[in-house]
Amino acid sequence: MTNVRFAILLTLSCLSAVSTIQAQGYASESTSKRIYIKPYGGFIGIQDMNLRLVENSSSSSVSVESGFGFTSGISFGYDFTKNISAEFGWEYKSNDITLTNNNVQVSGDYASNFIYLNGIYRFTTQNRFKPYLGVGASLIQEIDLDFGSGEDASFSDSGNIGFQGLAGLDFNLSKRWALNWEVKYVSFENFEMKNETTNSTLTDLEYNPFILNIGVKYRL
Repeated sequence: MTNVRFAILLTLSCLSAVSTIQAQGYASESTSKRIYIKPYGGFIGIQDMNLRLVENSSSSSVSVESGFGFTSGISFGYDFTKNISAEFGWEYKSNDITLTNNNVQVSGDYASNFIYLNGIYRFTTQNRFKPYLGVGASLIQEIDLDFGSGEDASFSDSGNIGFQGLAGLDFNLSKRWALNWEVKYVSFENFEMKNETTNSTLTDLEYNPFILNIGVKYRL
């Protein structure tokens, strides 16, 4: 719950800057170009870990070695001021893994999708490069861990709340178009992934990926 409270407090702190809109005179401008859409894709890295497989009142250790991964997503943003924005988005992640259980190795993958809300602070610059920092809260819609073959090798969980921190850079091509680069750290804990077919459970999973995304931004 500490991560959840931290994420919510930071997000609300960023969004509370909305009260400064009138003071900065930004509210008098047209809403045109204050709303934007940002599709993106990128790469993901996840730490190796040791999980515990619980089945029929017995348990065994499962080591997970992470490999190549990718992300894709889309976000919608609104600029409250020239410096303060909020983003709501959806993101999909997939990561190849190798599992070892009782000296037997099998290939598999993580797959997850989640929605998020971020508060963004954009630094004022005198050129086309616009760096920013952000924090937010994320909700896992579903995370799956599949390995080997057959339904008995698929585990899933959903509904977990975590936080994310990010740093990014926009390069404005025009008043409407921009290129975007973003580095993101996402933290989820306390997963208990269940297999409804066999009533087995994978525990001790912490899902904390580092993500590098590249995208384009279009202001409506």
